[in-house]
Amino acid sequence: MNWNRWRCGALLLLAPLAALARGTHVDLIHYPTREAGWDRAYALEGALAQALDRVCADTFCEGDYSNYRVMEFRCAVLAHRGTVQRCVWVLAASELVVQGDTGQVQVDNGRWTCPVEMRPGVPVEAFFAALEAPDGLMAPLPGLDHGLFDGLADCLRAQGRDA
Repeated sequence: MNWNRWRCGALLLLAPLAALARGTHVDLIHYPTREAGWDRAYALEGALAQALDRVCADTFCEGDYSNYRVMEFRCAVLAHRGTVQRCVWVLAASELVVQGDTGQVQVDNGRWTCPVEMRPGVPVEAFFAALEAPDGLMAPLPGLDHGLFDGLADCLRAQGRDA
């Protein structure tokens, strides 16, 4: 075997190792290639933030805080299959009070990490199509009888503040 064939053979054997080093999962933003899902993923995160603002005051955003915000929403995609496996929201909330006698601003804030209950293996396109549909953020996720917001209230109540 000549030197060029040996190098090519070695590269072919090492190529799968490079893919494994990256891992089998990617962020939804980076599916199918780096930053390919950027616009849709961030549009989804923005839509979730707007939907939270709409439903928050009337539902589960009562109690210690009056200012809840979606900090991030991320999903893991099994890259070689193109399926969403799991998603997580990170929410933050705050309450500010000015002390009349000192002028100090008292800050109370919290942060929650809320996994989304979903059926792993939903194709990325079906996931986006379901959530981008009219009222998709409130509709059940593909293959389930509940939507993104259904588990959020329980997370905010049961989990308390993240450290």
